[in-house]
Amino acid sequence: MFDLTNEIRGFKNEGWENYRQMLLSSYPQKDAEENFNHAAKQAYIAFSQAIIAAAFEGVDATPIEGFDPAAVDEILGLREKGLRSAVLLPIGYRQEDSDWLVNLKKVRKPMEDLVTVIE
Repeated sequence: MFDLTNEIRGFKNEGWENYRQMLLSSYPQKDAEENFNHAAKQAYIAFSQAIIAAAFEGVDATPIEGFDPAAVDEILGLREKGLRSAVLLPIGYRQEDSDWLVNLKKVRKPMEDLVTVIE
C-alpha cells in the first residue's frame, strides 16, 4: 500500500515513509498470532464502515463471530493465501412478510448502562 500510494502520488512523504519504517521494524518480528489478532481488530474499522454503507443503501447487514473459522478458512481456501477468517458480514434484503421479528419493538440497553462517561 505504501508503494502504491507513493506511485500514485508521485512522491514519498517523509512522515509517511517514517511510519512505514516503524511498521517494518515492528510487525515482522512479532509472532503470527499476535499479528493476526492485530489485523482482526483493524478489520473492524472497515467492517463498521461496511455496515454503515449497507444501512445507507437500505441493505441489512449483521456481524457474525459465532462461526467455525477453521471450516470457513478451509472452504474458502484462505490459509493457502496466507489469510484467516475473523468475522463474517452477511448482507441482503429482509423478507418482511416472513420475518417474525420485523414488527417487534426494538430492545436496547439504556445509554447509562452501556456507556461509561469518564470526566
